Amino acid sequence: MPNYFFRNKLHLSILSSLGAASWSVYFDIPINGWAILCVFLLTFSIYQDNRLTDEREDATNDPEGLKNALKHETLITYVTFYLLSFVSLVIAFQFGQPAFLTTALVIVIGFLYNHRCFPAFISRRLNGARRLKDIFIVKNLTPPIDWATALVFLPLFFEGQTLSAKAWISWGYMYVCAFFVEVMWDMRDHRGDLLSGIRTIANTLSFSQTKHFLIITSLASGLLLFCLTFTNSLPASTYFLLANNVAVILIASMYNEHKEAFMRKISDMSILLATILFLSFGLLAYYSD
Repeated sequence: MPNYFFRNKLHLSILSSLGAASWSVYFDIPINGWAILCVFLLTFSIYQDNRLTDEREDATNDPEGLKNALKHETLITYVTFYLLSFVSLVIAFQFGQPAFLTTALVIVIGFLYNHRCFPAFISRRLNGARRLKDIFIVKNLTPPIDWATALVFLPLFFEGQTLSAKAWISWGYMYVCAFFVEVMWDMRDHRGDLLSGIRTIANTLSFSQTKHFLIITSLASGLLLFCLTFTNSLPASTYFLLANNVAVILIASMYNEHKEAFMRKISDMSILLATILFLSFGLLAYYSD
């Protein structure tokens, strides 16, 4: 049962849904059930699709997971990705242009990240890259756009809200947190990425340098968040988000390049902890109001 839960990215989808609900409470807007469902469907469809497009590295990193994904390739491609993406667009269309266009943006970014769809003339200018995932640094910078946009902006747009400075600060913080997760996943998968010729931050820097990079940047972003909250630019409940920074530092410190299975287990469990954290964050924001 746990393997099914993690393999099918249900933990990521639930995390996204709770995140969207928590940010709704934080912004003092009603929790829109359709927005929560849309965020769940977007996360589920994009990350299921990603299972099919990591074939080179997962042949080493997660051969059993890749075998299972390929076994259900038609279902994942046409139902989980295309159909659920279409359903998400239909839902978003009912809530106005900003909600619809933002949902479409999340889907397009996910598609360009996963699929080798760049024309030959563009690929030549990108050193042979056929998708966003193949481009160094961009590989880590792209997915956080989807995470932050879906979790922070979609609940606002579904409720007809505009983007305030508070919303942009929250988006930026969520983006940084998602970036940390991306780099940690690449640390976990560095052996398969290296053997597959996929260049990432984690296999370009040394393992130790990547850990130090994560710890230092997490400390810096936590300090900035603290200052913005201390000066009342953000509500007091924002202090609770510093737990994210503490978690990143602890998890990065525990990573060991010689214990790949252990890192994968920590990675999966950290997503569950983040799910609890988002729920707690929402409750704290609610009661602090």
